[in-house]
Formats: sequence, structure tokens, C-alpha cells
Amino acid sequence: MSTNPYGDHGNKDASITNPHGQGTMTPIEDTGPAVPPAPGGPPFLIGDTMTGGYGKGPNILHECTIAVEKGEIAVIVGPNGAGKSTAMKAVFGMLNVREGAVKLDGEDITKLSPPQARVHKGMGFVPQTHNIFTSMTVEENLEMGAFIRTDDIKQTMEQVYELFPILRDKRNQAAGELSGGQRQQVAVGRALMTQPTVLMLDEPTAGVSPIVMDELFDRIIEVARTGISILMVEQNARQALEIADKGYVLVQGGRNAHTGTGKELLADPEVRASFLGGAEQCCVFPYSFFWSPRPPLRWTCWKRPAPKPARRRVALC
Repeated sequence: MSTNPYGDHGNKDASITNPHGQGTMTPIEDTGPAVPPAPGGPPFLIGDTMTGGYGKGPNILHECTIAVEKGEIAVIVGPNGAGKSTAMKAVFGMLNVREGAVKLDGEDITKLSPPQARVHKGMGFVPQTHNIFTSMTVEENLEMGAFIRTDDIKQTMEQVYELFPILRDKRNQAAGELSGGQRQQVAVGRALMTQPTVLMLDEPTAGVSPIVMDELFDRIIEVARTGISILMVEQNARQALEIADKGYVLVQGGRNAHTGTGKELLADPEVRASFLGGAEQCCVFPYSFFWSPRPPLRWTCWKRPAPKPARRRVALC
């Protein structure tokens, strides 16, 4: 049996995680290592055959289904305008679901509003842009993330600092002065301050360098291994599918085109040709694929740096 803690998925650089699994700190309540769902059982979170749109406008999603199990990573990919972010916002209650249903741990939350009510249910959401308070310090941003809590937040904040050490060093600095990658860490850390059971990320690696992208994906894997479910929209489709337990490919009209494990979708010739730039899977660790945003536009192999020294893994509670 393989000793790879990520199985057949995940960023293959395991040097920053604990290969023996759960850390020494208390995990989040009622969570644990990801376990396969019971045969025929519902997923932990599911947006089932959702049709809907914003306000009284036309439908953007058409019978779209996305789901994630406890402690797993589900990724939504597809071309621009396919409704990826809209599907995530529908699950979070930010638009009208006119047909279908959204269920969290078996409870129908389709009509639950406003979205803050879903935060109380254990859902954390990190939008793609405008996701930090730029004039506030890093620590003040994290404190704002705990707005629903009445207990002591110091332990959770310490765990966020363990997950993102750079934030501890810059905790008294205005968040607006940070780099793009550091801002994303603040945004994710603030969402974790609510102690969510589901963390929803809308394009967390948008606009960051390949090195920072790999760092963020490594941290996302760490969070998932504490038992928190991750639902993520991502433009860096190949990299995202490498760490995904489940993948959903959407097409124009907010419809499902392909569904499968990350490994299955990466191996699917139609998915590769249509959604992954037609590139062959020639890059293996320590090389990674990334989309070059400057001419000539193409998928490019980039060599990752040498693995970092092992660091203590943190279980978020």
C-alpha cells in the first residue's frame, strides 16, 4: 500500500505536512479524516440540479450539480462565462435557486437567507476579489472573521498563524500593503476564524505566481486533512484537478459537462483537449503546468523549487 498521504491526488510535495496524518491539536468539532460516503448516502454538501440566476434576471445555471464530501476537495473548472463562480454563490445563498436544492449534512438550506445564516451553519466563503479589509491590520482582519463567535478566539487565531506563518510576522501591518499571495492568506485565514465545516474558495490563486499558487494549494490540502470540506472554483484547472478528490467541468449555460475524480478528468482526452489547453500530461514532479498569461499564450512546464524542510502540521479547531 502506498505511503503517500494524498493517495492518487494532491500536490506531490509532502514535505510541509505531517505524513502520519492528524496533528496534535484538537480538530474541528464533529469532523475527522475523510471517509467514503455510505452507499447511496447523500454528500455532506450538495447543490443538486440547481437552476437559477440573480434577482429577477434570466437563469444562469441550468440543472447544475456540485457536491463535496466531508474532508475532501471538490474543484469546479471550465471556460470563462460557464457559471463556475455563480454555482458556488448559489450554494452559498447569494442568488435565487428556482429549481433544485442545496443541502448541508442532510438539511435543506435552499431557502435559508441571508448568507450570514449559512455562516452560522458552518459555511465559510472567500470571494475572488474585495476579500480583505485593506485599511485594517492583518490581525484585525482575522478578528473580523470571528464576528459570529462568542467564545475565546485566541487558539483559532494561533492556528491560522501556524498555517500561514508570514501573517504572524505581519499581524500589525495594514492588509492593503501585503502582496497578492499574502492577501489571499489573510482572506482564507479570516474565513477559517469562523471554524467552518465547509470552506468555499472562489479562484484563490488568481493573479499569483506559480510558486505562490503551489504554496496556497499545499495549505488547502492541509486544511482539508483536518476534516474541513473544500469547494473551490479555479482557473488553473490542471493544478487544481491534481489536488482534487472530485472535479466538475461546467460549460456555457451553467451546465455540467464532465464529472469525476481529479485523476479521471486529467486523464480524459476530451477534457484535456477542450479545457486544459490540449496539452499532454508531460509534467511530473518537480515540474508543474501553468498557463502563461503573456504572449505566446501556452501551457508551460515550470520547475518547482526543492522541497522545504518539514514543518509542524496544524489541525484547525
